This record gives sequence, C-alpha cells and structure tokens, in this order.
Amino acid sequence: MDKKMIILAVVVIAIIGVGVYGYSAYSTNSQNGTIVIYAASSLAGQLNATTAQFKKEHPNVNVEIKYGGSSDLINQITTLNQSVDIMASADYGLIDKNLIPNYTSFNLKNGRNEMVIAYTDKSKNNSQINSTNWYQIFSQNNVTIGLADPNSAPAGYRGVMMIQLANTYYNNSTIFTNLIAQNTAITSTKNGTNYIINSPTNINPTSKIVVRPAVGDLMPVLESGSVDYVLVYKSDAEQQKNSGVKYITLPPELGLSNTTYEPIYKNISITQFSGTNKTKNVTLTPIVYGVTLLNNAPDKQLATEYLQLLLSPTGVNITQSNFIDPITPAQATVNSTNIPTALQQYVVMPKL
Repeated sequence: MDKKMIILAVVVIAIIGVGVYGYSAYSTNSQNGTIVIYAASSLAGQLNATTAQFKKEHPNVNVEIKYGGSSDLINQITTLNQSVDIMASADYGLIDKNLIPNYTSFNLKNGRNEMVIAYTDKSKNNSQINSTNWYQIFSQNNVTIGLADPNSAPAGYRGVMMIQLANTYYNNSTIFTNLIAQNTAITSTKNGTNYIINSPTNINPTSKIVVRPAVGDLMPVLESGSVDYVLVYKSDAEQQKNSGVKYITLPPELGLSNTTYEPIYKNISITQFSGTNKTKNVTLTPIVYGVTLLNNAPDKQLATEYLQLLLSPTGVNITQSNFIDPITPAQATVNSTNIPTALQQYVVMPKL
C-alpha cells in the first residue's frame, strides 16, 4: 500500500471515530464542572445510564439531574429563572411553546414512548383486564386508578385526554364521565368535533383516583398495592418488571405512539390552570420527547458534550436499553436555529 493510501485510510478511520464517538472529541479527564439537567421523570433510567457513561469520560464532572413533571420543570425555568443547562421534556411541544426563543434556540425530538396500563398481582380483577375491556374494569366500584397530575406532567394530561379519546374509539360516550368527570373536578366540553378538557388547579379527586406529581411517582404507589392500575409510559412499566409490575398495551390509536393518528389527536385539548389562575392550552400529540440546551446554560461546553453522547450511537443504544424508542438522527423542530456545530452530525433539519 503506498503512502497516500495509508494516509487516506487513517483519515477515514478518524472520521468514523468522530461520527460514532464524537462526544469524546473534546473530553479530557482533567475537565471539571457541573451540568444541571431538568428532565421528565420517565427519562430517569435512560439519563442515569447516560450519566454513568459520561462520567467514565469526565470523572471530574458533576451531573445534577432534577426529575419531575415536564410542565412543572419548564415553569420553574421560565418563572423562577433557574440556572439549568439541559431540559429534556416528555412532550417536545412544551419546549417549542414555552422555551423558544427566549430561553433556547433549538429543540431536538429524540425519542418516542407509549401509554400503557400497569398493574400487579395485587390489582383487583387483574386476571380479567385486557385492551378491550380496561375501561369497564376501571369503572368498577372497588377499583382504583392512578394518574400523574395533568397540570404538571405530560403523562397526566395525556392519560386524561386518552380517556376522552376512548369515548370515540369505543363508540361509548360514558367512559370519560364515568372515570374522570365523576371522580375529579376535571370537565370536558364538546365543541363541534373537538373536545376541550378543563383541569383546575385543585382537581379534587375522589378515593377512586390517586394523583401524583409525575409519572415516576406512580410506580411505588402501584407496587405497594395502594392503587390497582396506573396510566404510565411503557418504559416505566418495563423497568419495573422485576418488581412484579405487569402491563397491557392499548390499541394503537390510544397508545399515543403512532404519528399516523395525529390528525385525530388534534381534536382534543386540555386547559391547565396554575395556582395564579393562569391557563395553558395543550393539544394531544403523539408521545415524543424533546431535548435542548438553554441559552443561559452555566456550562455550555460540558452540556454540549453531554448532548453529543446522548445523541450518538452509544447514547441511542442506552435509550433503547431503557425501553424508549430512539429517534435517530434526532429531528430538529421547525423553529430551531443555532444548533451547536458539535451536535449537527446527529441531527436532521425539518423539511420546509
């Protein structure tokens, strides 16, 4: 092999190495600092594993992750001026609507999930429930249901809107009333072919409904036997299988993972009320995660390297191993600008 061919081979290998492990291009063991991440609780498994991998490359860097409901976390960024490097939301639309352009310049869709019904052997009538009769089991007097707070967590408002959608899917106008309206202060109003759900600050649940701030808070309640069934993401249920958690999948239209049904989803929206009586309107969409780097990130360099890992093939494998369907390459939303150069190899821009 002549000298030119050897040099070319070395260059090709180097390029491939950067493509696969690009997040390591800037890393040194001597780097130090702190990355602050706000993230949806359903991302805990994925981000904890990603952080462990990141720490191998950056042993002197501290990664602080605050998990919770995406709506609540974003509200803390916009109203409390929290210093945050990265925001990872269970609903990419929340970043577009609340953070662009004042708090960030871009939003990357990087994963999908699915709504399921989780239960254990302690759950009443668990041998009878299936994807066809779940709402009938739910409506039984002695059965309790767990939901994330629809005013703070995407899993909560998606769960409530999915139950409204079930009325149409099963051609049964009583499902939402029997499960939600009669057991909370949440109401639904029909406007032509659309449904507008109102979720007051105090949703005032009866003993039938157990509400927790974030979807991750529902699993301990389920496992303790304090509630029979919970509406959660598939990744949450899968990660707790070794603890005795089981789940049933819903029909594709109700599982909220398939973008084919997005035109149907647009007919349902929810109005969220905050403690200051401010309202936010959210339209039902497929379960797609979004991630961004904040404009005022205290350590943009390290945070960018973290996102490089998250979006790289290594990060994609971590995502899959935590039962989230990765979107690779990540998809920038239509309002995205100024995506860091180091991330662009892992991102496709939308077609205009």
